[in-house]
Amino acid sequence: MYRGDAARTGVAGASRPPEEFLPWGALCPGPVLAAPAVASGMVVAVDAYGLLTARDAIRGVLRWTYAPEPRTLPGTVVTAAPVIHQGAAHFVSPEGGGRLLSLDLESGDVRWSRHTGVAAAAPAAAGGLVFACADGPRLCALSVEDGSEVWTAELGGYRSDEWDLIGEVLRSGGQPVFFGSSPAVCRDGVYLVGPDGALYALAATDGSVRWRRELDFSVRTSCAVDQDRVYASDPTGVLHVLDAHDGRTLWTRDTGIDAGDVVPVVSDGQVYVAGRAVSAGIPRLTSGAILAYDAVTGAHKWSRTTGSWVAAPPAAGEGRVYLATRGSVLDAAELCALAATDGRVLWRRPVDHRSGHPTDVRWDGVRAATTVHDGVLYLGLPDRTLRALDAATGIVSFRFLRRRALRRARPVGVRRNRFIAGLRPALRVLLLVALCVAVGGALGATSWWLAAGAGAVPLLMAAAQGASRGLFTLGVRAQQRGAYRSAAVAFALARASQLLTPPGLRSAVHRVRTLGNLTVSVGQSGAFGLWKSLAAAHRYAASALARRSPGQETGLLRAQSYAMTAQGFTVFHESGRVDGTREAASYAARAVDLYRTVDAFSGRHRAEAEQANRLYLALAVPD
Repeated sequence: MYRGDAARTGVAGASRPPEEFLPWGALCPGPVLAAPAVASGMVVAVDAYGLLTARDAIRGVLRWTYAPEPRTLPGTVVTAAPVIHQGAAHFVSPEGGGRLLSLDLESGDVRWSRHTGVAAAAPAAAGGLVFACADGPRLCALSVEDGSEVWTAELGGYRSDEWDLIGEVLRSGGQPVFFGSSPAVCRDGVYLVGPDGALYALAATDGSVRWRRELDFSVRTSCAVDQDRVYASDPTGVLHVLDAHDGRTLWTRDTGIDAGDVVPVVSDGQVYVAGRAVSAGIPRLTSGAILAYDAVTGAHKWSRTTGSWVAAPPAAGEGRVYLATRGSVLDAAELCALAATDGRVLWRRPVDHRSGHPTDVRWDGVRAATTVHDGVLYLGLPDRTLRALDAATGIVSFRFLRRRALRRARPVGVRRNRFIAGLRPALRVLLLVALCVAVGGALGATSWWLAAGAGAVPLLMAAAQGASRGLFTLGVRAQQRGAYRSAAVAFALARASQLLTPPGLRSAVHRVRTLGNLTVSVGQSGAFGLWKSLAAAHRYAASALARRSPGQETGLLRAQSYAMTAQGFTVFHESGRVDGTREAASYAARAVDLYRTVDAFSGRHRAEAEQANRLYLALAVPD
């Protein structure tokens, strides 16, 4: 079933990850705009161009890839998530005008394919059948074994006011893009919103229409089903709860948010609705909200606002709600876990909401829904990465996996010179470093020649400071892309160029932070000995700076250095390289004390302080 079950919870399996799991990240061929599918120890993700990658869910090792045929339309963007059922991955590929493919989960070989037309809806699978939207418009039920058609149901025609469908037709080169409601299968019923905006209930055995309700839904709205109830939001922000047997309305609530295409989620007797906040009837760009209601009575439980608006449905289960905000040019995106009882924030992590290539700017923003399986949270991002992290703690990725085949992969149907991966990040950083050194050397020689009589070298210092900032920026970008060794080289060269800069307080703080970034990069690369030495140097530099100039900024540097050391020892301990539990607990306690000393709990670093406190509690008071 798409997103785990008919209730769209997105959570399945055990509550804790396996002992051998270590958070990882991997590079995908293109921006990921659809939720990854996880089952049978495999995670399958599809990018915006229709290229499919399958990886080991625990270690992140690449198993196989599938690329559409060259006849894929250049203007078609894939947003339909794949589905795993009975040892096969099923997804809608844009090749050949739209085909439903069934791939073997172990080998990636094509088992069968059927023409359906380009559809923006994710298929669903249950009981040996795959349910997919097709041209007509209609809903097809196909056999998982051979793709033979079991039944097909004709649905109503398109609404005349759906101008977004006309835009999709134009963008796809004239090929129609069909409605985006993903079927929800519960018991012996199939529920979906048709192209006419009505909610349909079909029999899973033969496709006959059991009931139909005209409630003016958006054609891109998907519903959630929880045993005897069906949940769906209309464009005005009203949540409708219907009886799954006869379609009568049980209760409605005006949520006051613009849910858009975000699907409601039902878990443990509560229904969650997320979307964009509305002010004076106008959706706000930089604010979102999530609300929780009692699934039976509709009583309001809690609500929480988010820094950015929400474009993907949350995931709920095991007493937690996972939510990813979209981000925009005005604000950043983040991934957070909320308590299902009262909505308090359990942990929060920033995520990169920008695309990984200048030509992909139209895909900025987190649009893929989160998927949680066996205590591991998977999230696809527009910067062409797939992340896997611990769902309970939210620890970020410490291993970034790359493959040469993926680095060289290019989108199908698009010009090669626009999207080719290019040189390796390390070679690119070295070339830019050489350019900076050459320019800095030329400026330095000129400054020496101009200021030889006076004995001053202001231009040389300025050139060194500019080169240091440029190298530091390159290191940060390389670190965001996952090229940790390249980032370490850039940070080290930036540290060397800073030796010529004036020894002021701002420069000293910048040097300590640069050394901290170098320490994090080396730790993420897995070199424990070098990381331990750099971590000790970072703590010594931060402490010396704090003694030299006491203040909140330098105190925060000390607190961050202790928290970074504690988190690093925890990671290396979990990887089995060193028994670092006591060291991690000690440094976490010191970090918490320093954060409290500089009053960071009420400032901008409150999230870091709470994270250090949670890490200390997890180490000092284990389960």
